[in-house]
Amino acid sequence: MLNVAALEDIAPAMVPFRSEASRPVDFAAVSSALGSDLPTDFKELARRYPTLEFDGFLRVPLPRPGAESAFVDGIRRELEILRDLQDDDMAEGYEAYPAPNGLLPWSESLSGDVFYWRVAGPDPDSWPVVVNSRNDEWWEFPSGAIAFLVWLIDGSVERRGLPRDVPGRHPVVRVFQG
Repeated sequence: MLNVAALEDIAPAMVPFRSEASRPVDFAAVSSALGSDLPTDFKELARRYPTLEFDGFLRVPLPRPGAESAFVDGIRRELEILRDLQDDDMAEGYEAYPAPNGLLPWSESLSGDVFYWRVAGPDPDSWPVVVNSRNDEWWEFPSGAIAFLVWLIDGSVERRGLPRDVPGRHPVVRVFQG
C-alpha cells in the first residue's frame, strides 16, 4: 500500500496545503455513521489535507474536523445515486454498500466519474477501487485509493472511460476548505 508521501512525490503541488499537525478528524464518528472503518491510506490523507482537486478534474472529498457528518452525508448521497443505477440495471452487477462486496464512494471527477471502494471483507486496506466512468465503463483497480491516484497521475493505470491527459503528471492542485 502506498502512502501520502508517494502521492506528494507525483503531485508536489499539493505539499503547500499539507497540515503540519495531524488534523483531528473523528474517524470513530465517521466509521460509526457508515457502519465501517475506512482504509488507512485514505485516513492518512485526510489527517494531512483538506479536500483536494487535481487538474480541475478529480476531486477527493476529505472529512473536515468537526464536520464529519457533512462528509458522511456526501457519501450517503452518492450511495443513493448508485442505488438508482442498480434499480435501472445500470450498475454492472455492483451493489451499494452495505450489501456484501458493496461499493462505498470515496472520490469523483467533475465530469461525472465516480470512484468507489469495493468493501471486500473486513480489512479496509485490502479493498480494491472500482471506477464508474461517465461513459458507463465499470472496472476495478486491485489496490487502494492512494495507489490509484499515484498510478492515474503518472499514467501507469489503464484509463478506461477516463480522459487520457487529466490528471496529468505533476497536476495543478487546488484545495477546498468548506
